[in-house]
Amino acid sequence: MKKRILSGIFLFGILCSVISISLIVPSKASAAGACVTDKTGFTEFDGLSDVDLMARLIYAEARGEITEGKRGIPHIVVNRALKNRSEFGGNTVRGVILNTKGGFDGMNTASARCPLTSSQGWIDSLAVANNPGSNNIGTNLWFNTTTLFNTLTRTATSGYLEYRFPNTTPWLRVMERKAIGAHTFFRVYGY
Repeated sequence: MKKRILSGIFLFGILCSVISISLIVPSKASAAGACVTDKTGFTEFDGLSDVDLMARLIYAEARGEITEGKRGIPHIVVNRALKNRSEFGGNTVRGVILNTKGGFDGMNTASARCPLTSSQGWIDSLAVANNPGSNNIGTNLWFNTTTLFNTLTRTATSGYLEYRFPNTTPWLRVMERKAIGAHTFFRVYGY
C-alpha cells in the first residue's frame, strides 16, 4: 500500500512537471489564469490543467500568505487525494479541487474565476502550483486562518485540543496541526 502511495506521489510529481512544461508558453486561449464565467457545478473550469486549477486555488485561498503558507495548499490537495474519500472529491487533484461538497470555499470566488494575473500573488501562486516543493504540512487535511481555527477549538477536560467544524455538533480531537503564516493546517481524529 505504501509503495503504491509513494508511486502515486512520484507520478503526481511527474505529471506536474509535464503539465508545467505546457504552462511555460501557453497559448492565449489556454493561458493559466484566464478568466472564466461562473457556471453551475464548476463546469467553468472544464478543460483547465491541474496546474492552472491548483494555482487558482492557491491564489483564492492564500494569495497574501508567505510562500511556505502557499506551499501547504497543494499538499492538502494531495493528502486528500491519497485518502480517496468521496467527501474530499476522490483520488484526483481535479476531483479534490473541484469538490462541490466539503471542498475549498475559494473556488467559489471571483478570485478563482478571474485571478489578477499581473499581481505578485498570482505569479507566486502559479510558481508554487508548478513546484510545490517537499511536503511542509505533514498529513494534515484542512486549514483555516489561525484566528478562525482558534475560535473553533477548545481544550477538552482530557487536556486534548478539540475542533468543531462550523454547523456541526461533535468536537473532534486534533491529531496534528501546524501553523504557517496566518494559516493553521490540521487533521482531526478519524482521518
